[in-house]
Amino acid sequence: MERIRWTDPCPYGNKPVVFAIGFFDGIHLGHRRLIREARRLADAQGADVAVLSFDPHPSVLLNPQDPVPMIYTPEEREWILFETGMVDRFVLMRFEESLARMEPEDFVGKVLFTGWNCKGVVVGEDFRFGNGNSGSAAQLAELCRTRGAAAWLIPDVTEDGCKVSASLIRELLIAGNIEEANRLLGRPYLLMGTVGHGRGLGHRRLIPTVNLPYIQGKIVPKKGVYATRTFWDGEAHDGVSNIGVNPTVSEGTDAHCESFLFDLNEDLYGVQMRTELYHFIRPERKFADVEALRTQQRSDVLKARKYLQSSG
Repeated sequence: MERIRWTDPCPYGNKPVVFAIGFFDGIHLGHRRLIREARRLADAQGADVAVLSFDPHPSVLLNPQDPVPMIYTPEEREWILFETGMVDRFVLMRFEESLARMEPEDFVGKVLFTGWNCKGVVVGEDFRFGNGNSGSAAQLAELCRTRGAAAWLIPDVTEDGCKVSASLIRELLIAGNIEEANRLLGRPYLLMGTVGHGRGLGHRRLIPTVNLPYIQGKIVPKKGVYATRTFWDGEAHDGVSNIGVNPTVSEGTDAHCESFLFDLNEDLYGVQMRTELYHFIRPERKFADVEALRTQQRSDVLKARKYLQSSG
């Protein structure tokens, strides 16, 4: 799978393509159903599957005072799409004023059919597009039909009577209900980045940790300690991670994910890695002193080990 910026020339000539369109934040169970359908339809026509997404989220332009926090960065979305094994192209289109003001007819003609051999489009039934969200999924289907392509409208996926949505998953993450969030995501929630030095690394009285910063605009789950697993270069290590600002040893306000990896003691500064969250252990809090924090860390490690061993 490869990423293509919409401004890049399309290198595929007449290669047929089926588009799956949406923001795909979280790539949750609903998104996965949509992508599976696109894959099925593409295979029947000898076509590629192209996921068409946007960056940044429309709310950054339309509601800049209170933009929607993202579950995943574009790089994380790209990695998860690759992981599904169902997507050939990840096409990222910049959401800017000209796109927001584009009429539905122009969006279909200029975006989906100019330079692409579009054979079909797959969207959710509630999909909206065009100037002021004036275009509906039904209108998209009709506009595609007039150009010789089909559009398939996929109904919502529900779990326990609730629609699976990125907004619901954000609520679960903020509440620290990581198991339920993971279930609706279809995989463990993850954070990807390059290891930097956290406060814990340089403090001799604390356990050594690796630090991944939270990128601005990415939602921060409930601050606290989690049982986690961290991956890099084909290796996986169980661990315990603190998400927050580490108030006992730091006066900073920027959130980060600081992880102690079991049975590992090496400098991983500058390494690209991925940390997955499995279980919430306790909220973050400020301790009276470093020794009290260290005592709590030992307890957190034991709880994380027990959870990860029992859950496999």
